[in-house]
Amino acid sequence: MTEPDPTTAAAGADHAAWRHWLSRIREVEGLKPRFRHPKAYVNWARANYELLTRSSTVRARPLKLTFDPTNYCQLRCPLCPTGARIQDRDRGRAQLHVFEHLMEEVGDYVFLVDFFNWGEPLLNERVEELIAMASGRGIVTFMSSNLSVPMSDTRIRRLVESGLNQLIVSLDGATPETYGTYRRLGRFDLVLQNMKRLLAIRKEMGVTLPLINWQFLVFRFNQHEIDTVRAMAQDMGVDSVTFRAPFLDEGRVPVSAEDKEKIAQWAPTLREYNRYDPDSEAHTVVPPRPRCGWHYMSSAINWDGTVAPCCTVFEKRDDFGRLSGAGQDYMKIVNNDAFRAVRDNFAGRTTGKTGLICDVCPTPFLMNYGSHLNRQLLLYSMTSALDALRHPIQRFRAARKKTALLPPATAADRASVEEFVDPAPVPVRIRRSS
Repeated sequence: MTEPDPTTAAAGADHAAWRHWLSRIREVEGLKPRFRHPKAYVNWARANYELLTRSSTVRARPLKLTFDPTNYCQLRCPLCPTGARIQDRDRGRAQLHVFEHLMEEVGDYVFLVDFFNWGEPLLNERVEELIAMASGRGIVTFMSSNLSVPMSDTRIRRLVESGLNQLIVSLDGATPETYGTYRRLGRFDLVLQNMKRLLAIRKEMGVTLPLINWQFLVFRFNQHEIDTVRAMAQDMGVDSVTFRAPFLDEGRVPVSAEDKEKIAQWAPTLREYNRYDPDSEAHTVVPPRPRCGWHYMSSAINWDGTVAPCCTVFEKRDDFGRLSGAGQDYMKIVNNDAFRAVRDNFAGRTTGKTGLICDVCPTPFLMNYGSHLNRQLLLYSMTSALDALRHPIQRFRAARKKTALLPPATAADRASVEEFVDPAPVPVRIRRSS
């Protein structure tokens, strides 16, 4: 048998890597990122310096924010703390003035904002106004939604007019049966209908944003529908489809014996989507613990203004601080005793336990978040710079253009949201490993 030529194999791998990068560049070009003020790039360098030197206090403003519009959600996804109704945090919706003051303090330095985390963003009827505050500053904005919410044409137009760059639609099935296995209480037909109407109204308005990304978590029960989903997305005119490997560790969320038995059979047999196969590209690699990128470059802010150490921490008792809503207190919070304690502990300047969630990180693979964010910002910055060179006049006009004030949500849209608001759950304490 002829041995494979390693030179040919290496060339093939290099070619695949180039194709991946070209594909990513085209995708980012579609988002139309704007070139930021020079001080944002100076701040980016400062954040990396502080991460590298493992500084106890930070002067760099955040490069990216996760801002949760609400922790209400109408679905019952079994591995989500919101879906499982175990959050100990009160339910509610973010107030505009909290985000407005946050933008006044750090908005000129932020590159990206995710408007989602522990709830369905569309259940905050003013989420479009939150997005407009960020996009009006040239920040690239993302929203992830189950889209299983009744939406009027007026609300869809408000979403388009908000300046949102990308809408990620969580739709894990090509049929109601497979979709409902994980997205419990979701309405498959409504999600498809909303996607089609979004695409149609966007076209009618003569714009290309927000890009619509169909996100499909690959389980064993739906992996046979991958090709069908690709064909459906192409027929609908969806901008992109992403197939992701799900996290199936139910240790953080109590599940019933019946669900535990089902979840044990959910890992896909397709290796590229199985995080628990050590030979899979999706296998989670845990980096060393000298530092955590979240402590230096990004923040997760809950609907009530509380600041968590990262986007995977959901219990109220693990918050590190809270924005007052009066402004000019974000940098004080990220330099408070809690944040300095975990930075010092990771850097080895202190020993022993801090008594904070970061002592036993629930998601250690996210500690390398700084590297991921740097690659993301490099790609966005290169794309915006090349676009500015190719289209200088258009980009100059875009930089000067301000997002128009959005009309308030209609009474009908507010009513459609309220029907999904249910009473607060009974708090459940999660047993934590030591």
